[in-house]
Amino acid sequence: MKPRNLRHRLEKAAKLLVIVQKHHPEVQCQFADDKGENGHLMIRLPLGGDPSKLGQELESRGFAFTKARSPWLGAEIYRGAKSDQPRIIIEVEIPANRLSRGPEVAELAFSFKAK
Repeated sequence: MKPRNLRHRLEKAAKLLVIVQKHHPEVQCQFADDKGENGHLMIRLPLGGDPSKLGQELESRGFAFTKARSPWLGAEIYRGAKSDQPRIIIEVEIPANRLSRGPEVAELAFSFKAK
């Protein structure tokens, strides 16, 4: 990747990380610059973590979210997208249930404002 393109991706991710740090200063984050058109910013919240305030602020900045629940993997996954920005993936740990391999819920549109 050309230095200019990489710098722009990293600058966009850094601006989003400032928002993440404001709400969850000790959360685990990872940036995959090779994923998608603008990269993916992955945030993993521990069991009982609440993504609502972070999600509300990101929605106020134009991100649209979807939600999927995967009991088999032990995660509730929120995916946020906005044109010309890195895609945000917020994963919240939930108790894993590996004994019953039930149907997983498809991704549905989700808004943090409704909470």
